[in-house]
Amino acid sequence: MRKLPHDLAALILRVAAGLIFLPHGWSKIAGEGGASAFAADIASNYHLPTFLGHLAAWSELAGGVLLLVGLFTRLDALLLAGTMAVATFVVQLPDALYGADPHAIKFFVLMRGIELPLAMLAMTLALLLTGGGRFSLDALLGIETRVAALFCKRKAAAEAAALEHS
Repeated sequence: MRKLPHDLAALILRVAAGLIFLPHGWSKIAGEGGASAFAADIASNYHLPTFLGHLAAWSELAGGVLLLVGLFTRLDALLLAGTMAVATFVVQLPDALYGADPHAIKFFVLMRGIELPLAMLAMTLALLLTGGGRFSLDALLGIETRVAALFCKRKAAAEAAALEHS
């Protein structure tokens, strides 16, 4: 059984991440030109496939909402962690170095440039590991339990098949 501090930590992480992702996703979807303009910008400036721009925009908006209520938390966290890994290391990191003062301490320039996506990457990875917690729709609907049971059945079937063939 989960302890209260773990569940409260998951709730705080989910709500904070959801509230941060919502306006970022919204600006990509509802901004000038919408998700298509954002995706085209990502494709032309960073040489990434256009569909990744669409995926990032919609995962930030929909994922933010789903994190707030704790529905499909681990799947949301996985998609958002991928988005934040690309944002951190492919988009923000090179941009942070471009035009930096040559006398500046590079580490601090880099960290200043990647602080938000790196923090969001850490939050989403933590949620991927912890799940939504007791105060989530995942727990209320038994989603985590069902997924775990499905994986346990598949693992048991694979082990049984391996025993048969040995």
